[in-house]
Amino acid sequence: MSFFMMLILLVGIVIGTYVLCYNTLMSAKFRVDEAWSGITVQLKRRHALVPNLVQAAKTAIGHEQAIIDKIVMARSAALEALASDKQADIAKAEAGLSQALGQFIAYTEDNPEITANENLLVLQKQLEETEDQVAAARRIYNGNVQAYNTRVASIPWNFVAGLNKLKPSQMFELDAAEMKEVSRDPSLDALELAVPPQQDRT
Repeated sequence: MSFFMMLILLVGIVIGTYVLCYNTLMSAKFRVDEAWSGITVQLKRRHALVPNLVQAAKTAIGHEQAIIDKIVMARSAALEALASDKQADIAKAEAGLSQALGQFIAYTEDNPEITANENLLVLQKQLEETEDQVAAARRIYNGNVQAYNTRVASIPWNFVAGLNKLKPSQMFELDAAEMKEVSRDPSLDALELAVPPQQDRT
């Protein structure tokens, strides 16, 4: 085989490897972006539940306005952070909303007479389900981020990533202690509740 043919073969191998690595990286990045969209859908659903929860809370615990005000302020901060699309700000704001909602749920658990409000119970159940969906979406996203970041850091993908300025993605982590504050009331599992209304996923 002539030197010229060997050079052509070598160039072909390099180009083929580059294309393969690039396509693999872009596919992994697409999965990360798709998983992030799943998180934002669930966060929007969570935000949409809060006004109804606040309205029901005003009826049930109108004398505890401070609790209601904290939820409203936390939701506003979460909406603003989500619009910014900055993950660090979103995580911080969502942790704040979790804390506010957790304090509200803890208050209702300490005051059983409040649970006589059926509408409030339905909304709490929907909120629990949404928290589960947020957690599931976060696990999927972080799994895809881990796979993508492993590619970006590994040979030969790291060379292709560097040439195309592809950076590692950031995990989406909420403060564990604050997330736990949105506790579950096991008694709600036995209730026959209405099917939650469809939320806008746009």
